[in-house]
Amino acid sequence: MSRQLRFSFPSSSQFKRFSSILSKKEKVILYLAIILFIGSLVVWTINYYISSTRKCPHIGGEYTEGIVGQPLYVNPILAKLNEADAALCKLLFSSLLTYDNNGNLVNDIADRYELSDDGKTYTFYIKQGVQWHDKTELSTKDIEFTVKLIQDKTYKSTLRGDWQDISINVIDDHTISFSIPDPYSPFLNKATFGILPKHIFEKVPVENFLLCEFNLKPVGSGSFVFSHYEQDEEDNLISYQLLANKDYHGEQPFLEKINFNFYSDEQALIDAYNKKEINGFSVISYENIHTFEQKKGTLIHSIKIPRYFAVFFNKTRSVPFADNNVRRALQLAINRDEIIEQVFSKYAMPVYSPILASFGEFDSSKSAEHFPFDAEKSEQKLDESGWKRNNDGIREKDGQKLEISLITTQYPELVQTAEIIKTQWEKVGVIVNVSNLELSDIQQNFIKPREYQSILFGQEYFGNDPDPYHFWHSSRRKDPGRNIAVYNNEDVDKLLEESRKTSDLTERKDKFRQFEEKILEDAPAVFLYSPSYIYIVNSKIKGIDTSAIINSAYRFSNIRHWYIKTIRVKK
Repeated sequence: MSRQLRFSFPSSSQFKRFSSILSKKEKVILYLAIILFIGSLVVWTINYYISSTRKCPHIGGEYTEGIVGQPLYVNPILAKLNEADAALCKLLFSSLLTYDNNGNLVNDIADRYELSDDGKTYTFYIKQGVQWHDKTELSTKDIEFTVKLIQDKTYKSTLRGDWQDISINVIDDHTISFSIPDPYSPFLNKATFGILPKHIFEKVPVENFLLCEFNLKPVGSGSFVFSHYEQDEEDNLISYQLLANKDYHGEQPFLEKINFNFYSDEQALIDAYNKKEINGFSVISYENIHTFEQKKGTLIHSIKIPRYFAVFFNKTRSVPFADNNVRRALQLAINRDEIIEQVFSKYAMPVYSPILASFGEFDSSKSAEHFPFDAEKSEQKLDESGWKRNNDGIREKDGQKLEISLITTQYPELVQTAEIIKTQWEKVGVIVNVSNLELSDIQQNFIKPREYQSILFGQEYFGNDPDPYHFWHSSRRKDPGRNIAVYNNEDVDKLLEESRKTSDLTERKDKFRQFEEKILEDAPAVFLYSPSYIYIVNSKIKGIDTSAIINSAYRFSNIRHWYIKTIRVKK
């Protein structure tokens, strides 16, 4: 008869007897082995869990930002000139189109749009089910109402100039068209205005529009909803809170709350960050950036923005500037890298033309870099033009010294830039007289009558489109035109006119390339730099992946992807 072997787990009494036959040393070895086994099992379990799962953003947490100044009108048709207003409007209101975190136009409440064959009518089809924060459905009647308010001068909208001579046609609750007098390829950038709720503002008399409570307690349709604000004893706003919109038509944000705290100046802002009262802020003066470069738990986001600064020559007010060789020599004498390092702590890009490098769908031509810093070549060109150094090292021609005036504003970065330019030009024998003036003084007494020899000033894109027409077309040489170089070239005029009329991207790029070549040939300005937008944020705030913005408010372009909390899910 065969016996069947059976296994049974040792009883507690058997364990005790087993323990009694072990020596002290053997017991230590056994216990260590058991601990090692359990520890290994725990480590293996943790490693397996980590390797088989991935960390993902999770809903929760709040972000607090500091801003210099305070809101006045949290209303998208009034907010353009106020930093706090514009930032809040970006979070609270929707638009037909918006810009993504790379500065490209994308749909917001628009589902799609069409352009007529003649290039004069844009038809937008908006998404179904978009709601205002009070649960009322948004329709094309709200869009029509908003544009009509913008067009009406009694409402004093900062966007009015963009919407003159544009007619509106509401086709149905979800279809609307805009007709323009002539084809205008950058038009889509106009469709980024924030939309107001008709059912609320149609009840507000025009005389009360600026003072109505909805300008501080807005009802929008954006990814965040107004919650409340706090004031001090003098009724100044000191904080403002938004909550995530649970009914948002797009991706739900991960952050549950966004708070804004308001401060009187940048130093108060920096102090608040160092005390951990806020999680982030935008840098105003570049001289403070270095203090945060090594700060633990802090990230510096350097973001491209479509603006550039240049010295514009007015050859109608200066005999030397009438000579192309002199203008080119002055271009070659400029060391952009020195300016960028000293003024912007390297947080800027060198610029060689009015078309910025790698911004949006347009890019500057490589030929734009024909005038890098070359002091020796600069001196040669001045010699060739008859401007020779005298015994004092100053250049003269026919008894006249090469002396020029340069004006700019009193903004610290421009004051510094002007002084460096003065030094660089003096090294090649030019006398430079710099004047730093109030912006209002410059605009009224110099830019308006075009009474300057050269001016250090900035220009910016219209949305994400270079559209150089306003800055370089000869019809804009006189005030209120913005052609401050008083530039006149018939070939350039034609290129700029044609570039506005075609919606073909390849054709527009070619027109801009030709425009650049003409500008480089004529040298009406020395293009200097494009400063980065600097955003300092605590490193616990994740998901800020922004490379380019149209203006400071669009730092929130991908706010729905920002997160603090995480959760692990299976791969």
